[in-house]
Amino acid sequence: MKLRHVLLEVYCENNTFDVPLCCANGIDSPGYHCLSENCPNVSYTYAPYELAYTGEFGVVPDSESWVGFGGDMFPDDNNETKEAELKKIWEAICKRKIKEAYEEYMEKMKGII
Repeated sequence: MKLRHVLLEVYCENNTFDVPLCCANGIDSPGYHCLSENCPNVSYTYAPYELAYTGEFGVVPDSESWVGFGGDMFPDDNNETKEAELKKIWEAICKRKIKEAYEEYMEKMKGII
């Protein structure tokens, strides 16, 4: 079996008040159920250069639980070479922080069990 984590942004394009039968959590909470039920209102896109924490069901719980490369992180002069360099820096920082989070958790876990 092959395994890969995939981060997607899922959208509900239902602009009516008629909630489809496949809608488990209301039209304000799109998620995996929209994809698995082939909802006609679902749309999604990839989430490039993002770092996120997901809860129990693999869903990012709130806006404080993710950050993505964008906005003020881009170079002011729209220089593609600088942007590529900055994305490499962002990648290195993200991977280091993931490793640090794991190591910190393991250390704290030892104090509990």
